[in-house]
Amino acid sequence: MKKISMKVLYAALFCGLYNPASAIQTVDLEQYRQLMPTFQGTTDYRILLADKVTVNYHCEIIETPDGGYDIDREGCNKPGQFYHIDWQGEFPNEINLSVRGATTTSTIIEHKLWAIAFAHVSASSRIQMQYGLRKGPTGTFDLTKPFATGEHFGDYFERQMNPNYFVSKGLQESSLGKDLPAGVDEDDGVLQIEYPGSAWAELQGVVGGGFPLPFKNLDPKTVLSSHTGPARNILGSSLSSGFYNGSALAIVSGSLPWNQGSDLSQDSMHLFLQQSKDPDALSMLMSFMYNRGPYAAKDQILRSQEVFDHCVSIKEDLEDDWTCFQKQNDFGARYIRQIPDVTNTLTKAAAQGSTYDTQLTWNDISNYLSLLQNYGFYSESVINKAKLAAEQKFNVLQSNGAISYQSQFGQVLEHIMINLPVYELGEGGPYDEHGKKQFYLYNYSPKTSLVVTNNEAGQADVNEFVLSQNRVAVDLNGQFTQLKASDGAYDCTNEANAALAALKASTDDTYVSLSAQLKFSFLDNACAFEHGPHTPPPPVQDGYWDPSKLYDQPGEVVIDALDCHEYRNEWYIVGGNAPSVAFSQDPWGVWRKLSERPNSACLSDTPPAEGA
Repeated sequence: MKKISMKVLYAALFCGLYNPASAIQTVDLEQYRQLMPTFQGTTDYRILLADKVTVNYHCEIIETPDGGYDIDREGCNKPGQFYHIDWQGEFPNEINLSVRGATTTSTIIEHKLWAIAFAHVSASSRIQMQYGLRKGPTGTFDLTKPFATGEHFGDYFERQMNPNYFVSKGLQESSLGKDLPAGVDEDDGVLQIEYPGSAWAELQGVVGGGFPLPFKNLDPKTVLSSHTGPARNILGSSLSSGFYNGSALAIVSGSLPWNQGSDLSQDSMHLFLQQSKDPDALSMLMSFMYNRGPYAAKDQILRSQEVFDHCVSIKEDLEDDWTCFQKQNDFGARYIRQIPDVTNTLTKAAAQGSTYDTQLTWNDISNYLSLLQNYGFYSESVINKAKLAAEQKFNVLQSNGAISYQSQFGQVLEHIMINLPVYELGEGGPYDEHGKKQFYLYNYSPKTSLVVTNNEAGQADVNEFVLSQNRVAVDLNGQFTQLKASDGAYDCTNEANAALAALKASTDDTYVSLSAQLKFSFLDNACAFEHGPHTPPPPVQDGYWDPSKLYDQPGEVVIDALDCHEYRNEWYIVGGNAPSVAFSQDPWGVWRKLSERPNSACLSDTPPAEGA
């Protein structure tokens, strides 16, 4: 059992979270093999990664006669819509395994790194999703019962989340890294773990979930960017993608501090997956949450028990049932259809013999594990333990100093996985919110600001973009690690920490949480802060321009209280100058004047405040 400090124990008992039987440090052989597929009555260690096969992806979606959607297979023949997979042909060279901040002379043939990473993330995902989500000692899914498809866990997951699933995601997200931007700061990696904010912030535990024990100290540019590590950083990107699968499932499976033990349909995705009759439910719904976010599942397929019961009964084409999903032909609609489709295509091709194989030496495997350590996912002592166990198995299997990736590496991988710790949801993250004292940070700069903070314990706490004229709650006893414009126009991190110190100095032990504010602005190329009691801006009347609102749909009509005229936005806008000011500066800009005469109701009312 893991050691736990008395402070954390008391906090957990207070919140009703601590269960001494729930924590698991590693899985043993029996637990691991329960997660594996079977073949001819025994554990199936084969790794069937598709190779030398052409697949279509990035296809358009067309409406079918029955009112559903389907992939436009006939029209999916344009450049950028098909990919010929040939791992050894595309990645034949020996590459150095240095990453940012950790140089090494170790090397590996590049296609081996891609292949090992895909096998690893498939195994890691199973373990984290079953044993890392705070669902008790037996885990997330009931391993004693088959899924509604008739398969047990290992066969069900192998069919839908084998290594080819992650290849499919890499194709859909980035054409396996070929269409990523040139700059490190804009590159979220082959499998697109978005940062700052978004998916990476969730992994760091800022919403009470994620896996902050490894991720809170990882550098996303080092781990994800295809420009800063070997093989487009496929190891860092794929493993992070696997952990995100676990975090997303946790949010909709009653695993967070505030919904543990919930039996609501919105907290029952684990039950939905086990009961769903659609054979592609796992790859479809994990892709749906990967693209739209887990809370979209709460709003759609899990929104009520009635909807839940209806949707689990559907035997095929679950994605085309408009009770379960909103009908919209967009990127998300393509995503949740194409990930399962490409996964199935690759898996079928591999089963029919179009399968990758190579000879792996112990040096290959050892260097891979060292790379895992250099990224920061595991400590040196943990990696050394995994190496020792893996090498013993390798020596039993090897012939002339090598083993087959396809038929033998799975057995070595087993001994790696049972010696790597199971990271638990929220472990080391900001779970104890009791007694936390916060203040409101208001962004009165004209731009969206990235706000990243740690709490009093040094844990990741806030990591989000704050729109102009909007606010976010920050720990009074924490620290800013970033406060900068989303476009890089300014960086006010140092000034923010100085202002926070001044605000804290103005309080004492009687301070009431959220009773103070810190106003941030950027004027004349200077960062400016002002602190004082919290005084929220007056509300804006309906129909008037709201400087804090995101106008993301063209054609919204508002009244500007400055001149009482009506204006319409031509494109996306948030904050900035009032419409009348913006129009006077540029009549062909975002705001267009609609009325020649002022609005009579506006003239007769007391003009609402601008909110600044």
